[in-house]
Amino acid sequence: MVFNPTSDSVDTILQVPLYYTGLYDIAQVSEQEQPWKNYTLARDYHIDLPISLPALGITWFLIK
Repeated sequence: MVFNPTSDSVDTILQVPLYYTGLYDIAQVSEQEQPWKNYTLARDYHIDLPISLPALGITWFLIK
């Protein structure tokens, strides 16, 4: 889950560490039950997840 506590919209990239998930090549990510998107894990087992939230916005992600 991601929350934007500011009064401004936010567009950023969130670095999500996935080392302990058992994933090693591809992570599939779904934002609020939208279609799955594939992300390639970096060498240190993280993905760069683009985040776009309005002021005081909340969203959540599923990763498999």
